[in-house]
Amino acid sequence: MKANAVYRKEVKASSRSIRFSMALMGFNGILAAAALINMYSLLYQVRTTAEIQYSGLLEMYRIVAAVEFALLLCVMPAIASGSISGEREHRTLDLLLTTQMSPRQIVWGKLMASLGDMFLILISSFPVMALVFVYGGVTVKDLFIVFLCLVTTALMITGIGLYCSAVFQRTVLSAAVSYAAVVLLVGGTVAANRFVLGLSTMRWNSYMNQIGSVASQATSGGFQYLLLFNPAVTFYSIIREQSGSRNALDGIAGWIGLHSEGWIADRWILVSLCVQLVSAVLLIRGTARWIDPASRKRRMPAKSFWRNRKKN
Repeated sequence: MKANAVYRKEVKASSRSIRFSMALMGFNGILAAAALINMYSLLYQVRTTAEIQYSGLLEMYRIVAAVEFALLLCVMPAIASGSISGEREHRTLDLLLTTQMSPRQIVWGKLMASLGDMFLILISSFPVMALVFVYGGVTVKDLFIVFLCLVTTALMITGIGLYCSAVFQRTVLSAAVSYAAVVLLVGGTVAANRFVLGLSTMRWNSYMNQIGSVASQATSGGFQYLLLFNPAVTFYSIIREQSGSRNALDGIAGWIGLHSEGWIADRWILVSLCVQLVSAVLLIRGTARWIDPASRKRRMPAKSFWRNRKKN
């Protein structure tokens, strides 16, 4: 089977670059520091009180997983946002499009290169994550589910970075828009639900004047389904479920106006992962269509129309 030429070129370039090696060392260094600090605090508590808090051992797993998730959100846009725009800045994108490779193959090669870096980062962090096996409380299945969530999140964030890289001409602008999209995806969906929940609560207050009944009836309505696209909510639900909660959404349902009961709520993690995977596929397909010369020609008449209108 012949390997993708773009993927081979990207792998050679990343293997020769010291920047990725430094990023990999920094990523695992931060994870190791978080784990060691937590272990030191546990040992200090044992020396001072002669008691072992096993809940603190599980807390170490949650902290390390949360740090890894946050670092992933910070690293993946930077890796993917320069994939297409970098080729355009070096004036090599048109040369790639004149080869026998299709736009889908070019985007596929860029995607595999970005995901290859991500897999290397995640696999290299396994020794730190596996420290929790020394004390127990977390199974291999739990670690696999967290790994699946991280892979899904990385795939969607990579799709956002690739799409922004195809739309915008400059890598700096592409990276800025990619980070803004990630912030909007993570924080904007929660803020929208909080805002709608506040309006709903005020409406119930004006009619019923009973705070207890208001809290049970006020919801964010259809805006709650925006949280299916939010990887942070999915990650929090997984960690909460692994911590022994019966319903993964109980901790945030009242805060952001979610229904903690229902078909989607009972299968929130599975539905959210599927929605994010579909979103990633659509973004990747959109990237291929955007750099396709045939699609570009179809967009040109609309651009020329608006330019002529501005001139007139």
